[in-house]
Amino acid sequence: MRLLHFTDLHLHDDPSTVWRGVRPQQTFEISLYHARSRHWPADLLLLTGDIANEEFDDTYSRLAAAAAGWQVDIIAVPGNHDNRAAMESAFIGSSIRLGGVYTSGKWTVITLDSQVPGAVHGCITAGQRDWLLAQLAEHAGQHVLVTLHHPPLTVGSRWLDDLRLEDDESFRALLGEHGVNACLFGHAHQAYDHLLDGVHYLGTPATCVQFRPNSDEFAEDTRPPAYRWLELEDDGSLLTGVEWLHGHGKEKVEA
Repeated sequence: MRLLHFTDLHLHDDPSTVWRGVRPQQTFEISLYHARSRHWPADLLLLTGDIANEEFDDTYSRLAAAAAGWQVDIIAVPGNHDNRAAMESAFIGSSIRLGGVYTSGKWTVITLDSQVPGAVHGCITAGQRDWLLAQLAEHAGQHVLVTLHHPPLTVGSRWLDDLRLEDDESFRALLGEHGVNACLFGHAHQAYDHLLDGVHYLGTPATCVQFRPNSDEFAEDTRPPAYRWLELEDDGSLLTGVEWLHGHGKEKVEA
């Protein structure tokens, strides 16, 4: 199975808006164009949160209209900047599914909603946990990739680590106990790749602005927009890489 992962788009109602020195609509479209030219066809496209930057009147409906021409299965989950109800309303009848499970061949992708309304950190509720356990039981024997917005572990930046998933140790233990192959996340606006207790944890940079790794306080990085590709093999292994869109960072945008 071939997956493409885009996260932390931070789109605005006005597509020409400049945010933190870039135009998020433009950098996302460039990211998508690059992926379609290098890693197409794909089986599934994942949008894991902060799709909007707290503007919902046109952002989600514009994305849904554009996605009609992508000719790929798409699943989105909310991040801390998103409005879950507005996403659900805009995506009804579109090619974008809000959450759920995707199975192809020997792999199952399970998407989780880690949003805590009104907060920046994440949480897997008791209901979401029960649903995850039910899906793992239903798809026993499959290789499994779990994806959500918030990092379920520390990434090495103190300020970001305070805003990760609550009760992350318990969540990681659940993944390990049930033989989950990999866990994919966003929120940190930086790349992450680490194997822990048999689970491959992968963080994907934003399609807009990046945060400086290993920074105690909030700081932006100079790295350009990016996305991740994944090839999920029948034996449970995976190949993956981050595509950095050099030449499309802040130096190309005039406020």
